[in-house]
Amino acid sequence: MEKINCTIVTPEKLIVSKEVDQVIAPGVVGEFGILPNHVPFISILDVGVVKLFYDNLQDKYVVAGGYLEFDNNAANILCDEVFTKDNITKEEANKALRELESKLKEEKPNTPEYENINKDLLKYKYILNVLFEGEK
Repeated sequence: MEKINCTIVTPEKLIVSKEVDQVIAPGVVGEFGILPNHVPFISILDVGVVKLFYDNLQDKYVVAGGYLEFDNNAANILCDEVFTKDNITKEEANKALRELESKLKEEKPNTPEYENINKDLLKYKYILNVLFEGEK
């Protein structure tokens, strides 16, 4: 069975490079999936979760937007920020969430600042719900 060579990178480093059976990513118009031999395309990514499926396993990465390019069974995911349990703790995520909730109360709705804080809030909610799900 054919595989997808998937890489996830940030400006600072390579996060992962592996062969997978399927990629699911958060596009700006909704979540989408890619299987081997998909037609080539490029998509803008929203804040959300990239899921990599391989060998009956699944890896999850919280991304803060970016781009996904797919061609010739290669998925290249370029993101400003990618979160895993290796680079953020539950305590750090909870602290950031509390600080952002406080900041949001000080901003007027429908302003760019409000929308940016709201987007960051969403990012930390994904981090807590996806990376630390079920942990007390």
